[in-house]
Amino acid sequence: MTKINLRKFTFNKLIRNKLPPRMIEEGVRVNRNVLNKEQFIKQLKKKLVEEAKEVQESNNREEVIKELADVSEVIKAIIKEMSLEPQMIEEERQIKANENGTFCPKCYVNFIEVASDNKEVISYLESKNRPYKFIKGINE
Repeated sequence: MTKINLRKFTFNKLIRNKLPPRMIEEGVRVNRNVLNKEQFIKQLKKKLVEEAKEVQESNNREEVIKELADVSEVIKAIIKEMSLEPQMIEEERQIKANENGTFCPKCYVNFIEVASDNKEVISYLESKNRPYKFIKGINE
């Protein structure tokens, strides 16, 4: 009997349901487990970030289309798993568009300057794990 030398690759990620059978057909041993609802939602959110990064890294229109399709698939799965309605998301999108506008090329902000005594804005910028980093004060 010939011993097979196997190479092990870590995945630790959610993949599409038709891939494991295809992998097995190709001679790959797949170690997987069934996630509970909470774990599944957590992994879907993680997958959304992964797919969004792939959109960011895409280099042409065709790649963007494919990666946005993946993002869309993950969003649909989150909507289904959390018993949401697509119209709820669209309504919230419209509210945000009406209140804050939409994204456009002329709205890229390099930095902002806030008066030291403007506690409300400073508190907002420093809260909720916001990505804003204090550089330095103008008069410092």
